[in-house]
Amino acid sequence: MLTATKAKVQPGKFLIDGQWLDGLKHFDTINPATGDVLTQVGEGSRQDVDRAVTAARKAFDDRTGPWRRMSASALGRLIWKLADLIERNIDEIAELETLDNG
Repeated sequence: MLTATKAKVQPGKFLIDGQWLDGLKHFDTINPATGDVLTQVGEGSRQDVDRAVTAARKAFDDRTGPWRRMSASALGRLIWKLADLIERNIDEIAELETLDNG
């Protein structure tokens, strides 16, 4: 049986248009069972959301961009790669999710 420990989680950032960004404000993520702060997460501003939506729309609409040109099988391989990464790190993900939900 996996016993939850106090995992150290780095503060969260935003990925917008291929760049990792810090938020101007942050909020605590708290383990509700203990009240301990797990980490801080960047709080997106209205401008952050607008930039993210604009970047996503551009990536989708750009006919010469990599997402538009990617075949269904290439997209499928990316999804399988994501599944493999989740499975490889399932114990850590489960622990963190358990801590986050108390």
